[in-house]
Amino acid sequence: MLDDLDRVRWKRALVTGGTKGLGEAVVARLTEMGAKVLTAARTSPQSADGVFVAAAVATAAGYATVVEAVREHLGGVDIVVYIVEGSSAPAGRMRRAR
Repeated sequence: MLDDLDRVRWKRALVTGGTKGLGEAVVARLTEMGAKVLTAARTSPQSADGVFVAAAVATAAGYATVVEAVREHLGGVDIVVYIVEGSSAPAGRMRRAR
């Protein structure tokens, strides 16, 4: 039976929104597990895990940039993790409605 490392090792992964918070953690874990990772985001990453491309996948131009980077650096993709870019939700704790 395959363990988690064997399921991810040598896989090609695309992570959008992968430079902060949850996305950054996903990139770090996939890289640690042996995946070849391409990160696409609007802001540069703090760490140097994998390959980074500056692009907003919510736009046609950004999407095209990511597709080209995947072709060039990965040759295809086995894993896609799509993390929504930004949020209009206010920061802080949720409150109960009265």
